[in-house]
Amino acid sequence: MPINDNDTRVKRTKKLIRQGLAELSKTKSLSKITVKELTDLVEINRGTFYLHYKDIADLVESIETNLYNDFGEFINSVTPKSVIKKPIDVLEQYAKFCEENKEAFVMLMGVHGDAEFVFKLIALLDSRIYDLCKSFFPNMNQSIYDFSTEYGKFAAVGLMNCWFYKHPEWTARQVAELWLTLMTKGLNGMVENRPGGITI
Repeated sequence: MPINDNDTRVKRTKKLIRQGLAELSKTKSLSKITVKELTDLVEINRGTFYLHYKDIADLVESIETNLYNDFGEFINSVTPKSVIKKPIDVLEQYAKFCEENKEAFVMLMGVHGDAEFVFKLIALLDSRIYDLCKSFFPNMNQSIYDFSTEYGKFAAVGLMNCWFYKHPEWTARQVAELWLTLMTKGLNGMVENRPGGITI
């Protein structure tokens, strides 16, 4: 009988498995984690695990594929008009998307994660940010597009990484406000605006 992915029990089991994998990945490389370790941690039998995934690699691939597709869909939904109209909202939406997928991001971006996959996400950002820069400023020197794209894509990843690992108490709105201030006013803007309730 085929597994119904929309079944509440199936969703709950898959969520439990993903949470267990994320927990183990804090101290161990994804490639070194065994099915037995995972199933023992989340207290399900291995037969249940194999109803959903062939092995750990299949589980990781499933998580990466879903995140990659969702991330790409979100990034491509950002239009020049939306950025010009209210950039803070776009940045907050990005932060919220990352927050909703925090478990997967932390697992894959961590020291025991998948660096190759992270660079695939960065490549998506590279393409979209480059296109946005070209649409905003169609007659700039090519080097400006290149520098702006590099700055934008690594800021988008680095800020989320810092948020999740060092300052998880911040809200998505606070992170977005900080991000916008840094982009538009640099460090001087921190003193002027004090985003996120920061005391300087």
